[in-house]
Amino acid sequence: MLHTHTASPVANYPVATYADVMYYLHTIRITPEDKQKVVHRLLEEISGKNLSRIYSRLDYLSSLKEDWDGEGALPVSKRVIDNLKSVLLISFDEDWKDWLLGADSNATLGLQSDKTNACISLGAKEFSYYARINGKRLGESHVDFNSENFLNVMRKIG
Repeated sequence: MLHTHTASPVANYPVATYADVMYYLHTIRITPEDKQKVVHRLLEEISGKNLSRIYSRLDYLSSLKEDWDGEGALPVSKRVIDNLKSVLLISFDEDWKDWLLGADSNATLGLQSDKTNACISLGAKEFSYYARINGKRLGESHVDFNSENFLNVMRKIG
């Protein structure tokens, strides 16, 4: 069952301060072009309501403990969380416009499109998806996870 309870996001990692981030950025070798990309990306994540919503939701889902549903559900796997973060890093705000994100009881994440009712299940090493678009069924199980392929499927069926 997809967990869709909403609550304030709870980060389960230390929060860095502005000074920490700036210090880090000035201690690594980064080209001016890459600095510009970082600025552009941060602006998109902050101003983009869809990316912000998904990041907040992911923070909350990553904080779920064992038995979060009262029926023995497992917490979402760290590797699954990291998989979705890798997709978030290469996606745009518009990519998340119609997607809802929830936890499944087997330590995976589930995505469902409000627009097409398509579903994607994301695991540690694989993902599966199903959609019915214009009367045609699309779907595949046990697809090896790759950020780019996952994003392409989202865009195709969402």
